[in-house]
Amino acid sequence: MSALTENWRQFVAKPAAVFAVWALFALIGVASVAVKGSDPVGPDDYMRLFEVRDLLAGQSWWDVTQYRVDPPHGASIHWSRLVDLPLAFVALLFGETVAMIAVPLLYLAVALFALRAIMLQLGFGPAALLAGLLILPLFPLLPGSFAPMRIDHHTPQAVLGLVAVALLLNPSNRTAVLAGVLAAAWCVISLEGLPMTAAFSGLLGLLYLWSSDRRLAWFLGGLAVAAPALSLATRPASAFGLPFCDILLPGHMAAFAAAAVIAAIIPKLPGQDRASGRLMALAVIPLVCGPLAFVTLGECVADPFGQLDPLLQQYWHGYITEGLPIWQQPVSVMAVLVWTLVLVAAGWWVAGKQGMFDQGRALAWASLAIMAAAACLYSFWLMRAAIVAQLLAIPFAAFLIAHYLPRARAIEAPVQRILATLACLLLVTPTFASAALKRVDPLFPSATMSPEVLAKIDPRTCDYSHLGALPAGHVLAPLDAGPEILGKSGHSVVMASYHRNRERMHDVVEAFTGPPERAREIAQANGVDYVIACGGEADVALYRTAAEGNLANAVFAETPPDWLEPVESMGKGPLRVFRVR
Repeated sequence: MSALTENWRQFVAKPAAVFAVWALFALIGVASVAVKGSDPVGPDDYMRLFEVRDLLAGQSWWDVTQYRVDPPHGASIHWSRLVDLPLAFVALLFGETVAMIAVPLLYLAVALFALRAIMLQLGFGPAALLAGLLILPLFPLLPGSFAPMRIDHHTPQAVLGLVAVALLLNPSNRTAVLAGVLAAAWCVISLEGLPMTAAFSGLLGLLYLWSSDRRLAWFLGGLAVAAPALSLATRPASAFGLPFCDILLPGHMAAFAAAAVIAAIIPKLPGQDRASGRLMALAVIPLVCGPLAFVTLGECVADPFGQLDPLLQQYWHGYITEGLPIWQQPVSVMAVLVWTLVLVAAGWWVAGKQGMFDQGRALAWASLAIMAAAACLYSFWLMRAAIVAQLLAIPFAAFLIAHYLPRARAIEAPVQRILATLACLLLVTPTFASAALKRVDPLFPSATMSPEVLAKIDPRTCDYSHLGALPAGHVLAPLDAGPEILGKSGHSVVMASYHRNRERMHDVVEAFTGPPERAREIAQANGVDYVIACGGEADVALYRTAAEGNLANAVFAETPPDWLEPVESMGKGPLRVFRVR
């Protein structure tokens, strides 16, 4: 082995390699901001910026209401201040643009170090370790999640889950407690953390059943203590009495506490020296905590979106791709979700064949495979959970690359060598599966990609910054456009896509999908000064499919309704702006 090779191997094994890879990704991210600009990426990123901006301007820590949405009382938002903290801290020191660049890159650094910790637990050599750090951009959902200006709450949730997994692979009580705290933080940010928290608990339950591993009680103890502590530290006590089911409630916390107490008692029960005794003891946890949660949560046991009226379900929630199950996704997205699970299974199987389960590592490999598979199956039900699934699949893909790439490169025949090398790089991430089936999507159109909707999308983009030249007023605009309009002008909006505010959301959707005269009544009832629509937005195209003569179509007609006056220079093109007469 040459000195150069040895030095390379030693460098890859050090934390400095993580910093080097992170610096490369960060440089690319900052360069993209220089090219694309420093605007937030999507509606939730804009709204998160407003949350932080209002907090720094003096709005109460306990108040996350957005007062420029449905003024004067504002829009109720269920978000947690936990996500605001790093953004507010960096913005206070260096300004909000730096915060929007730096904080996603901070999450990326934490994710890379967590992946390194996982891969070290699995016994990876330098080649596999480096591959695991470098291939993150080859997983379709990950580059955008960690991109500068992407400041919504989904990325920190995924990073919390990844770090919790890294901690659970370390067989100590202390790391189990810390994993419980991180799981609690995930659930406080979003109830989407509950299924994976249950999966973590289930894994630790299996480990107790298999080997009397007692970390379940420590994990549940951290969860039971941190959940109410973080909830009460970031939300007023009054929030837990509101008629909403979208935050961690006392019923959840009671179930966590009961589970922790039972898990702590179980090892002291008779018969715990036998697997059958341990199984019977573990069964007490769901038998007690399930009914407890059911009774204490009441109607909130059900899906919080299940109460949406049919109009919002049809023209809003049913078209949020990231919130839909696999069977409602385009074919290319289905392939990504399934291929991620295939990679986990293939990586685990090949690792076993290659002796990676020796030297006491079988438990780490099995634990990671169970948690990654659970995340993949969860993504079949909720597509955006695939962010966690893809992070957890990276070690399996990295091992496959490290195992098969040298063999491909050793093939003597040039054509075969090139094809084998490409196959290694293309087949061990979901990117190829997605790209290969993109052309097939139109043949099997999903609800979100129906030809009728796609045909009505204007390929031109809309520049909402022009709205800043107009006198400030109250705007009726499609739900997804609301946050960007707020960010680029002094206007207020009737509503944006935040499910607690169903009455106003219904007003917006009904106005655009219904006849213009009904829209006029809604506009007058809401004190609207302007009606705005962008022909390049998917939700506008969707509204236009509801009926030929509705408002969404009328604003793009040669002659708009007589109660709307086109604003000069904004009555043509993809962006249509009208004053209400």
